[in-house]
Amino acid sequence: MTTESRQQTIQRVTVRGMMVNFLLSLAQILSGLFAHSQALLADGLHTLADLITDAIVLITSHHSAKDADEDHPYGHARIETLASIFLGVALIGVAAGIGYRGIQSFASEEIAKTESYALAFALLAIFSKEFLYQYTIRAARKIKSSLLESNALHHRSDVFSSIVVVIGVGAQIAGYNHMDALAAIVVSVMISVMGAHLIKEAFAELIDTSLDQQLVDDIRQFINQMDGVVAVHRLRSRSMGGQGVIDTEIRVNPRLSVSEAHYISLAIEQAIKKRFEEISDVTVHIDPVADTEHDSILSLPNRAEILFSLYSALEPVKNTENILNIHLHYLTNQIEVDFILPLRFGCDSQSTLASDIDKYTADMPFVGQINIYYAPEQGENLDRT
Repeated sequence: MTTESRQQTIQRVTVRGMMVNFLLSLAQILSGLFAHSQALLADGLHTLADLITDAIVLITSHHSAKDADEDHPYGHARIETLASIFLGVALIGVAAGIGYRGIQSFASEEIAKTESYALAFALLAIFSKEFLYQYTIRAARKIKSSLLESNALHHRSDVFSSIVVVIGVGAQIAGYNHMDALAAIVVSVMISVMGAHLIKEAFAELIDTSLDQQLVDDIRQFINQMDGVVAVHRLRSRSMGGQGVIDTEIRVNPRLSVSEAHYISLAIEQAIKKRFEEISDVTVHIDPVADTEHDSILSLPNRAEILFSLYSALEPVKNTENILNIHLHYLTNQIEVDFILPLRFGCDSQSTLASDIDKYTADMPFVGQINIYYAPEQGENLDRT
């Protein structure tokens, strides 16, 4: 799914949720006022607050979908994470206000008669909010959006709070005093817990907490089974805006060409994204040796240094200017060297270039095995019949 279509899905789901919440909050607040139900009124104010958080979701989804730029090379997905924290804080703030009013009413000796039709509006809220939860969570899981999932959990918390309201309003109508106020207090506690959960999940993402361990193990096993992979040295994971990010280091045959190793890394990247939809970004580091051998490799001379030593050792040898290429293989504590010579030198029985190269480089420090290969020169045609 493209970033554009993902953003459109978030906006479409959120706008529809806002429409339902607006109509529902209006019905709850008016019925709560006229039916003398503090719990229903509190739930209506809670639903009204959802409109504000929905607006935040819309604004955030627009900015988080922006492509990476010079100032934000990893994109803007973290905006979703910050918005989830804001949603959590907003939930706790609304809960505090509802709880405070509920405690005041519970402590008051004045008891207002709650009208029976308040129960119908409380039931309407349950069905409406459960519909919003199911609708939103399906979309969130489909596009892997933590922001939309946070909003879905918000709707689910509304369902539970409305259930408490139904119980409180029903008990109040049945003649149990202060049950309406007690329901408002319980609702505030439930909303606070949900808000704290959202904040906790968002902070876990901000500090780059690893993805689910089972998912990480499945990805590691998946990579190990791919062609060209000798072993997986390291696999790190984190989440950005609800999308998984993988950074892995794999071991391959040290004699592979750079282009073939690059092909393997591209194949791994595409395969992981296709197999695991929750993964949006994969970085593959190619390693020809075990990770415990890195220090040994770094003690070897670089290409410029080893070429200088090779050509210095080959100074007495004739025709070294005809060497087509030199390939270096860094293998733990030594360098294996491939000399690529013109094919005509291999066909000329009088040529001593290959034997001279082997002779004059045999005792060079850091140099291990010497391999001689022959290749046609540029523009040379070979009869392959």
